[in-house]
Amino acid sequence: MSKKLVCLFLCVLIIFSLHGVVSASSDFNTTILGNRIKVESAEYGEGMRLMVQYGNSKYYYSMKNNIEYLPIQLGKGTYEVKLLKNIEGNRYSVVDKEYLNITEVPQDVYLSSSQPVVWENNEELLVLAKEIIKDKNTDEEKVKAVYEYIVSNIKYDKLKIENLPDDYVPDLTTIVNDKKGICYDYSALFAGILRSEGIPTKLVKGYKSDLKNYHAWNEVYLDGEWHIVDTTYDSAYVSRRLKTSMFKLDSDYNKIREY
Repeated sequence: MSKKLVCLFLCVLIIFSLHGVVSASSDFNTTILGNRIKVESAEYGEGMRLMVQYGNSKYYYSMKNNIEYLPIQLGKGTYEVKLLKNIEGNRYSVVDKEYLNITEVPQDVYLSSSQPVVWENNEELLVLAKEIIKDKNTDEEKVKAVYEYIVSNIKYDKLKIENLPDDYVPDLTTIVNDKKGICYDYSALFAGILRSEGIPTKLVKGYKSDLKNYHAWNEVYLDGEWHIVDTTYDSAYVSRRLKTSMFKLDSDYNKIREY
């Protein structure tokens, strides 16, 4: 990925202005709905962001629509959800905030339809998922079938990085139809299809030992264990007709964030 994407995913260049913080109001509401957080805001669209803080961990999301869904992947405890508005450049102000107390972590966190894996009610993705796994019986067979479809049919889009907006979230319909994308798209598609089939799958961001730039991949839950799968990396091997293994070594990856 380019340096621009590093900034996008790590959010290290965003400087927040805390001036103008207001108390929670009916225009901004957060609700725990099973395995995700529902965020409703009267202010949304361009220049609007969400920040979820849990202890020292901060995750940033887009507020493109008046309703957005966020994952509950950080464990039990207090989640602070802030609505941010762009002031100028990389400066944001806090428009509103709410606190949520998570007393139990849902078992199906990594099945949720939430940023950045929004798969629910996506007809194109659901049809594709059924087509891919129609003759498969076990979860491992389904994972392998989805993996093989993506590494063989999705092409890496080098031009996309140059025009990527700062609040980019993978659109699974677009990826399914265009059959191309960046690593963020590959991993979102893999997770979206498997989650729709009831197989827990993480989207992970961080670094791979032999790649310089920030990267995205997956972890899939099979037989009581999490296994690393990197469809973006393996698609390059497949395009060159080289052999590679679907499951990767933990030692080759440095996880920074997971969704």
